[in-house]
Amino acid sequence: MSDTRPALAVLGGSFNPPHLGHALLPGYLLARADAARVVVAPCFDHPLGKSLAPFERRMSWVRAAMAAYDTRVEVSAIEAELADERGGRPSYTLELLETLAAREPGFRVRLVVGSDITSSGETERWHRWDEIVARFDPIVVPRAGWSAPGAAALPEVNSTAVREQIAAIRAGGPDADRARASLRGAVPAAVAVALERWVAGDEPRVWVIGHGHVAAHAVPWLRDRGFEVEQLGARALVDGAAKPSSSAPPPAGVWLLCRDDALAKVDAALVGRLPSSTPVLHAAGARLARLALPALHAAGHPLGTLHPICSLRRERPRSRLSTASFGLGGDVAARRFGATLIGDAPRLDLGHLDQRGRLAYHAACALVANHLAVLEDRGLAVLRGLGLGTDAAIERALGDLMLGSLENLLALGIPAGVTGPLARGDRATVEAHLAALDDGATRSLYAQLSERLATLLG
Repeated sequence: MSDTRPALAVLGGSFNPPHLGHALLPGYLLARADAARVVVAPCFDHPLGKSLAPFERRMSWVRAAMAAYDTRVEVSAIEAELADERGGRPSYTLELLETLAAREPGFRVRLVVGSDITSSGETERWHRWDEIVARFDPIVVPRAGWSAPGAAALPEVNSTAVREQIAAIRAGGPDADRARASLRGAVPAAVAVALERWVAGDEPRVWVIGHGHVAAHAVPWLRDRGFEVEQLGARALVDGAAKPSSSAPPPAGVWLLCRDDALAKVDAALVGRLPSSTPVLHAAGARLARLALPALHAAGHPLGTLHPICSLRRERPRSRLSTASFGLGGDVAARRFGATLIGDAPRLDLGHLDQRGRLAYHAACALVANHLAVLEDRGLAVLRGLGLGTDAAIERALGDLMLGSLENLLALGIPAGVTGPLARGDRATVEAHLAALDDGATRSLYAQLSERLATLLG
């Protein structure tokens, strides 16, 4: 029997750097229905010994190249995980495919390769290519010169030529402007900007302290924005095990993304490690910087808050930081540093708030972000009790309902973005709903929220 699961296309490679062909390939696969999802997985090292730019830098370039796609296209750091596990052994495509197949049992994993790879004989050098063909049914993408005339739909660009253009820009001289123009025609615009900044060495250094959920998103986000990031663990910093690069100049600033209960120890550990002019930001939305970091305050550091107003989990590969707003406050130099980090992202000015005001600000964020779980839990309980399907089916149905309702509300506001019986003035249906709910806690919650919503809708 044929495998009817949707296809998960795996696009590997060095991406050293990614070019327009790479950037357009996921769209080509999705448009042709060759795949329902695409995982783009830069290799950590090269099995054939090629010299590569650092992995995190190539990841940043690939994220920039794929930024226009929705969640069907994922840029994955899975190769870094596998590198840790294999302890110095070469990176093999077969291992990558097997790992993804184990993690995604609902999908049929397929490797993506160019026709140049399959037609040139290069696969003879691949590790167990015959097994890859048998188990992971490669999608062969036509490349110009290696396929029938007119079959190649993607531009003929290659990373070798892009690297030559980068070398010419770095060398300067009369060919640099011509190489820069060629580069901009060969790679996505955001990648061109990142490459030119890299060549020029124009990447401000930032220390990020912490390895939690927020830091897991903030570090790659900052790198994507052109910062050189040195990440230090809070515990290692406090214990003296963290050794910042001694050969590099001091950072332009520090962003503390550790747990709130670790701030006091990190505050003390940082004193004396940096020039007192170095601004330090923390991400604790509920606390004033001078109260959260008294030792750094006494040492004369400019202090402030840079609080991401979004919900982040390390398990979610696609970050919301690129569209998030930020709460920003503190000393003038600290606010200036925070504004540099976030660029033109929308922000809320926290500078005039006292400690009570900061707590109220943080409470408003928590009210909106954290209490959706209560509504979902009550809805799940009712539908489970009615025996309407599996937990996964019920969760998916309510999850899509919540997302759609939120999108309507954000796009249209109150009252136009509100749907349901109260939006139609139908109180009788609400009363019937309440009568049908057997659980008293759920009925009480529904009644309270309905009264509040009726007031909002007038």
